[in-house]
Amino acid sequence: MEYIDVAVIGGGQSGLAAAHALLGRGLRPVVLEAAGRAAGAWPRYCDSLTLFSPARYSSLPGMPFPGADGDSYPHRDEVVAYLTAYADRLDADIRTAQRVTSVRRAGSACEVVLEGGGRLRARAVIAASGTFGRPHRPALPGLAEFTGQVLHAAEYRSPVPFTGGRPAVVGAGNSAVQIAAELAGTARVMLATRGPVQCAAQRILGRDLHFWTARTGLDTTPLGRLLRRPPRQPVLDDGRYRTALAAGRPDRRPLFTGADGAELRRMPVTALPRLVRRVST
Repeated sequence: MEYIDVAVIGGGQSGLAAAHALLGRGLRPVVLEAAGRAAGAWPRYCDSLTLFSPARYSSLPGMPFPGADGDSYPHRDEVVAYLTAYADRLDADIRTAQRVTSVRRAGSACEVVLEGGGRLRARAVIAASGTFGRPHRPALPGLAEFTGQVLHAAEYRSPVPFTGGRPAVVGAGNSAVQIAAELAGTARVMLATRGPVQCAAQRILGRDLHFWTARTGLDTTPLGRLLRRPPRQPVLDDGRYRTALAAGRPDRRPLFTGADGAELRRMPVTALPRLVRRVST
């Protein structure tokens, strides 16, 4: 049995930032990353993904993001390269291809069980694995009999496989709207949502929204503690999504209740967030 200070589960931006903070307190963290490199889920995101925040607001502690003096929005591959470089510079024990299967209390410590049977005994454990690896798939009536292709947003890579088709994207969040707008360039897309898509300007008076939230202190204000029901997060938009929705590309419709072709044509109301459906209707 190996004894360590702190086990950090996940080697993405949260796990690497946590390791940096632990090192600053004189601890020796061990970062356990299931993938083959410490870059979190970023290598598996869709090909066109860019950050919502400019480079200047995207740095991890102790290492500026390249171009941090500007307002460019880093692409997925730039983020992967940055996280890889950050991990290489971080003076921490980062172990890749180490998937944690369970954590259990062992006296005053925690026992971390690895896939394959390995075990570590840690004084503390930080969970920084995120949700990308286990996306939620709501149980939609008729899904088992539905003959079309069903993808979660986590599995979407590019619009190429949907060219000329009739895909339906379900949800009104950033991921759903971005995917639907991209698909609309090569396919006839339906965007199914509970209500109208709420967009927020990404730039105000020539400055990115992150500039204003940092200047006003809203970026660190614990709004969740102040509001009984926090507002729904809007879609950050530089104008392209409002324009696309106004043009019917994608075509927004109410949510549907089933997965058969007739239901997809009628479109009543239900909730099935962040799924991409390829349908034959």
